[in-house]
Amino acid sequence: MSEWDYDDRPELPPESGDLHARQFDPNDTWLATAPRELQIEAMRCWFYARYQDPVHDTPYNGSEGGYLFIHGGPFDPNDVIQERFDKTVEFEVMEELIAELHQAEGGDEWAPIDHDDEGWDYEDIYSLRPEEREDPLRMLDERLEQIEDTIKAQSALPGFVIHLLHSAAITALEAYLWDTTSYWVTRDKEVLRSFVKNNKDFAGQKFQLSDVFIVMDDLERKVADYLQTFIWHRLDKVKPLLELTLGINFPEIEKFIPEIIIRHDIVHRGGRDKDGYPVLLTIADVRRLAKLVEEFSQELESQLKKVFPIVPIIDDF
Repeated sequence: MSEWDYDDRPELPPESGDLHARQFDPNDTWLATAPRELQIEAMRCWFYARYQDPVHDTPYNGSEGGYLFIHGGPFDPNDVIQERFDKTVEFEVMEELIAELHQAEGGDEWAPIDHDDEGWDYEDIYSLRPEEREDPLRMLDERLEQIEDTIKAQSALPGFVIHLLHSAAITALEAYLWDTTSYWVTRDKEVLRSFVKNNKDFAGQKFQLSDVFIVMDDLERKVADYLQTFIWHRLDKVKPLLELTLGINFPEIEKFIPEIIIRHDIVHRGGRDKDGYPVLLTIADVRRLAKLVEEFSQELESQLKKVFPIVPIIDDF
């Protein structure tokens, strides 16, 4: 068993469908004969591309009886999964995933994802990219400062807030890695070339020679979509990707493994570990993690400066 097994979901092959689509929809021909675990993963990806825990984007009014599903719903995984897959997948396979989703955050009442209002427009994504070389580190520092400011603003923090701050530190690390990769891939054509060449999700794609210019014109958009959906806390996957893409020595990741497992338990198990015991954290734990993230970013920036030296600007008087 891998030490990353807390998030050890199987990878779908290219023939399963367009893995970079905003709303993944598996190929039914492939799905009908796929192994059970891949059938479940494909249906899971389909579901999470369309539905979410209502806490993320659904108004709540206690006096009105709870969540106000203004975008439609609530939706029960049992209904939508059977409606979509009953002609392709055996019921007992669907049943396994349905039981998993019923035990997850949304239970039997999930909200639809409003793709028209979630900031997925390509131009919006592009406008949010770092514009300057120092932006990824600057934005990381701002996120870490917000965590520290939240700690200092109150004399005592309840446990669930400490959990949120711990998760926010891991999220800050994820965002930094995303921002850094996005900056170099979109600013340096050689880095983009290296990214595509060394990424099996892209390198293995086939197309007709007559479509080469269409593919090239759409390549940056596909890379942007890919970076949006990449699981950045899977540092075991981030490490080889960035080492091959950027030509750097990726900083040590082992020290983050227990922290990411804790974050997983906070987010996906309601603050309990795999044995059902509460995750106990202190403010000192949050600060220690924030320091790890800061040190990690400084080491990564040092590696980037070796590969991409900063050329001083000389004023010409």
